[in-house]
Amino acid sequence: MNTLWQVVVQPIFTIVETCARQRWERSSFVNKEYPMSIGKMKLRLNLFRLVWRSIFVVVLTVMAMAMPFFNEMLALLGAIGFWPLTIYFPVEMYIARKNIKKGTKWFGLKTLSFSFLLLSLAIACAAIHGIDHALHQYKPFQYEA
Repeated sequence: MNTLWQVVVQPIFTIVETCARQRWERSSFVNKEYPMSIGKMKLRLNLFRLVWRSIFVVVLTVMAMAMPFFNEMLALLGAIGFWPLTIYFPVEMYIARKNIKKGTKWFGLKTLSFSFLLLSLAIACAAIHGIDHALHQYKPFQYEA
């Protein structure tokens, strides 16, 4: 789940950092990068990126502690995004690119796509059920193992 969030928030990071660079073009806090090296690894440290991303992680962590149904919300978002991005569009692009006509292979690909659509719908239903269940037992900042 952690890796999924790293992928999901990258566009958010990019948008915020690009807008900040455009708005404060002359700010060294926003635009200056400090070269660093750890062993053979060379890095560029940007103070704005470090501070903004740290605040973002802290806010999300507090939200996760305040809302015990946070994981169900992530599951719902994952279910909504999984089928179109991972299955449907790639399958349709493959069919179009290879110019596959209706037949055995076309039917197999469409069946695969439909099967994963049903799986995504089932996961979305389970996530909605989990959110509903958690909302009825909602107690902010309380965790029960």
